[in-house]
Amino acid sequence: MSRLLNAAAAVMLFSTLFLAGCEQESQNKVLREMPASRTLSYNQIVYVENDGRCDTGQVIKVTGGKKSRGIPRKYECVSRPIPSI
Repeated sequence: MSRLLNAAAAVMLFSTLFLAGCEQESQNKVLREMPASRTLSYNQIVYVENDGRCDTGQVIKVTGGKKSRGIPRKYECVSRPIPSI
């Protein structure tokens, strides 16, 4: 039983670290178009190419909302993020 718990804990730790790494990488990637509705997790951040609503040289920072609780996505014009190495 303790081996099973250790294995489960190891899987959970790996999953958490993996997802954190994926989120960090996606934060520095700029998408070409706005993600479809309900495709972003709550508070997930992505950057989208400027569609004309921001000043030149800026991108749109989109933060995922929670439609079931009435929390809309947030949109903010920001400088282009520095790509991760």
